[in-house]
Amino acid sequence: MLFISSLDEYLIELAMLQEQKNLPELKKVIHKMKPSVMNLEVKGAAEILKSINNASSWNNDTDRRVSQLREIFAAIKPMMEKDLARLGTEEI
Repeated sequence: MLFISSLDEYLIELAMLQEQKNLPELKKVIHKMKPSVMNLEVKGAAEILKSINNASSWNNDTDRRVSQLREIFAAIKPMMEKDLARLGTEEI
């Protein structure tokens, strides 16, 4: 699954953009990940993406939202990898 393989990249990009406080680039990254997040119904992530997308400048709330998004992705990555591995071993 492409989203799982992209999670590491997203986590790195989010950390870098959070450090740089680069809202325009952050919005581009969010735009890339939004279809997968919406399709997989990642709990809490859709609201965070919407909030960041609506931000007009980098502020404490933006910083908090990016941290939340990073935490969600870091938490779901091992679960998704485990599910994918289990699916790969099941007979079709």
